[in-house]
Amino acid sequence: MAYTAVHSDSAKARLLPADQSQRGADMRLPRVAYPMTIRLRLTLWYTALLGATLILFSFVFFTALAANLRMQTQQDAARQAGEVANALSQQLQGDILIIRNNPTRIQFPDLEFFTSSVGVQIIDLNGMILKRSSNLGPMSVHNYSDALDDIRNGQNHRFYTTNETGTPLLVYSVPVVANNTILGAVQVIKPVGGVQDTLSQISRYLILGTALSLIVAAIVGAFLARRALIPIDTITNTASAISRTKDLSRRLNIAADSSEVGRLAATFNEMLDRIQQLFKTQQRLIADVSHELRTPLTTVQGNIELLRRAAAAGATHADLASPLVQESLNEVESETVRMGAMINDLLLLAQADSGALQFQMGPVELDTVLLDVFRQTRRIAERAKGPGALDIRLGSEDQALVYGDAERLRQLLLNLADNAVKYTPAGGAITFSLENAGDWVRVSVADTGIGISKENQQHIFDRFYRADKARSREMGGSGLGLSIVLSIAQAHNAKITVDSEPQRGSVFTVSLPSLTAAQQKGPRPSASGVSSGS
Repeated sequence: MAYTAVHSDSAKARLLPADQSQRGADMRLPRVAYPMTIRLRLTLWYTALLGATLILFSFVFFTALAANLRMQTQQDAARQAGEVANALSQQLQGDILIIRNNPTRIQFPDLEFFTSSVGVQIIDLNGMILKRSSNLGPMSVHNYSDALDDIRNGQNHRFYTTNETGTPLLVYSVPVVANNTILGAVQVIKPVGGVQDTLSQISRYLILGTALSLIVAAIVGAFLARRALIPIDTITNTASAISRTKDLSRRLNIAADSSEVGRLAATFNEMLDRIQQLFKTQQRLIADVSHELRTPLTTVQGNIELLRRAAAAGATHADLASPLVQESLNEVESETVRMGAMINDLLLLAQADSGALQFQMGPVELDTVLLDVFRQTRRIAERAKGPGALDIRLGSEDQALVYGDAERLRQLLLNLADNAVKYTPAGGAITFSLENAGDWVRVSVADTGIGISKENQQHIFDRFYRADKARSREMGGSGLGLSIVLSIAQAHNAKITVDSEPQRGSVFTVSLPSLTAAQQKGPRPSASGVSSGS
């Protein structure tokens, strides 16, 4: 095991295992994590993509240019070698022995390229140099005899080599033919250093241009990413301000556009609208529940106090049976029943909002349900208004099948009927009707009661809303019945219309998809499920 010396302030050293020493060092040097922002990621991605594109373009461009320059150089060398070989072939047509016995008599043709740096030499099939152009001077050409195998076969040959000073050379060899006999070869020696220098300079330009382009692209990319993400910063700052100040009225002031950020801002504002509405609804619900429970609790508390005083005064059994005590007990019972009903209604609405409310869906004979509600409404009216005080009627009653929960639909119709009983004075009438209308089944509850104004019709389905709060409380209403009606209707893809005028009665119509339309996924109601009649 390896050990490491650890020194203390007392100048004494002690040995620790190396792995423990390393773990101690790791604990003393915490790693710092730098966040990778979206702006930086966009800039890096943009720069990397542009860099890859430029590098690929530079590589393809450089490769194509190098191949083109080399091919052009080789073509020029082949043309020049061919001109010299043709001229020599014409000289040797009469006497082919000149090239063997007296090669000094061979004359180079008068060609323009001899004035340049291009040199020419003539070799025989044994590799002996017979003649060289004067511009070659003492320069030697390495490995020039490597071309002889191709020359003997009548083929051209090329290769690259260097001279003593390291200058790159292209050696292009062409056979010399006279009287159908290969006598030797003409070799054109062409310096290609200029081509190499040109390619090197171009490669430097490409590297420098790519580097400068990447720097400019990174700067421009960072600027564009910053401008593109300004709305995101605005959304973040707005959300942070809302979290700090709890002010849900703030909105994003971003110019409307069809970009992704514009749609995000619009969606964010819509979400804020909904959150604000829900928050206001929650505040109103808490206030309404508190207000609704305060009255019955006050009544219960007052009656209990009355009974306690009576008990403290030594009331006898006969005194406890007095009408005043019985009235107090009846009020306590009535208020507790009312509070229990309110709590049950609130629980049902909470389940509906959370999606936990269970529906036993299936085919329902709505005419049978309506007949049961009609009979039950007659009993409710007798208890509330007295026998014969209201005329409960059945209007048109078609046979109709719908897809839904029979008990919930019965509850919906009972709430509408109970509402009609409460707001219809003695001597009035309540009429139930059921009719088929194509893909819809319409069931209506009409009364001749006090009616609802146009202003109140938009709010009657809100929780705890009452057009006449005092009268509704006297009648025992909690303001939740129509909210439950709306929740059940929406769960059945139904829509509700209200046709009412003050002092002229009201007609609540519930339109449900017929069983056939529901099975065929027929028409769907509007999003709100509620509309007002004329």
